[in-house]
Amino acid sequence: MSERADDTVAKLAARLEQLLAATRASRVTVRLDLPQLGFGVDDVAAEAREEEVASLRGQTAINQRAAATVRWLERERRRLVQDDLADADPAPPHQLVESYGTRAQMLAPLEREGDLVGWISVHENRGPRHWSDDDRRALESAAAWFQDWLATV
Repeated sequence: MSERADDTVAKLAARLEQLLAATRASRVTVRLDLPQLGFGVDDVAAEAREEEVASLRGQTAINQRAAATVRWLERERRRLVQDDLADADPAPPHQLVESYGTRAQMLAPLEREGDLVGWISVHENRGPRHWSDDDRRALESAAAWFQDWLATV
């Protein structure tokens, strides 16, 4: 990875650390389709996580664009909040639950020039979780920051 890419990942990860602290979640990630920066949505561009939670960096087995949750984001272009992934509709990728232990999540779409170019994921691995209004606002704030950042790249 180039020095510029390392700096970009560090900047994105720092913002995700703030979101992780605000929501007290297990893991937060951002996925981006920005080939000019070396990012594709099948791998996380940056993440922040609790120490005991598995990293998603380099885990590319899930076809992200084919996932029902991402197709929902593509269609709806609004935040998706899922308190319990065991019976969620749209269903999350099976591997997210079975392999990576995620039990609840919030997703926020990121757009550029009318295209869905990525999303932020907030994962809870300790069990199902009711996401509070404060959690939702923290995600919206992070999404606004990322949208502003996208306008500069």
